[in-house]
Amino acid sequence: MKCGKHSFFERHAKHWDTHPENENVKRVVKETEIKKGSVICDVGTGTGVLVPYLVKKTGKKGKVIAIDYAPSMIEQATKKWRNLPVEFVVADIHKTSFPDNYFDYVICNACYPHFERKKVALKEIYRILKNNGIIVISHPKGRDFVNNLHKSVGGCIAKDRVPQATILAKTLKSSGFIPLKVIDEPDFYFVSGKKTAF
Repeated sequence: MKCGKHSFFERHAKHWDTHPENENVKRVVKETEIKKGSVICDVGTGTGVLVPYLVKKTGKKGKVIAIDYAPSMIEQATKKWRNLPVEFVVADIHKTSFPDNYFDYVICNACYPHFERKKVALKEIYRILKNNGIIVISHPKGRDFVNNLHKSVGGCIAKDRVPQATILAKTLKSSGFIPLKVIDEPDFYFVSGKKTAF
C-alpha cells in the first residue's frame, strides 16, 4: 500500500519529540523579527516546537494560531502546551478557513518540502497574510541535512526536497512576495518575503 504523507505524520506524532531540540529553532524566531502584538500562523507546527518562542515574542496582545493537517500532531501539541495562550487547529495550508489579510506572519518551519502543491499553498499564504505581512520558510538543520534525511527515510517523503534558497526566493517573487532574507548555510536555512499589494 502506498504511503500517504498524512498517515506518515499521524504515525510518528507520539515519537516526534524524542530528539533534542535544535538551538537554531530560536534563530528562526530571531531572524523573523516578530513585532509585539502580531498575529502569527505557525504552519506545520507538528508538536509545536516554535510555539513557546512565538508566544513570548507576540506578547499578551498578540495571537498565535498553530496549524497542522495531522490531527495526532495537534493532539500532542495541545497536551504539550496547554498552559500557553495558543490556538491549535487541524488545517491544511493549501486551503484554510482563515479570513483574507488576517496574519502578520505566516511561518512554515520544517514543512515546506512536504507541501503537495507548493504554488497553491503559497497562493493561500498570500491570501491570508496582511499587506506587508511576512512569509518565512525555514529549516533549523539546513538544506542538505533535511534532503539527506528525507532520502534515507524513503517512502512518501523520499523526494521531498528543500530547494536552494536563491531558487525559493525566485519562487516567492513569482508568487507576489518581495524576497527579504535569503540564508542558506550548512546548518541553517531561512527564506522570507513580504506580501505586496498588486
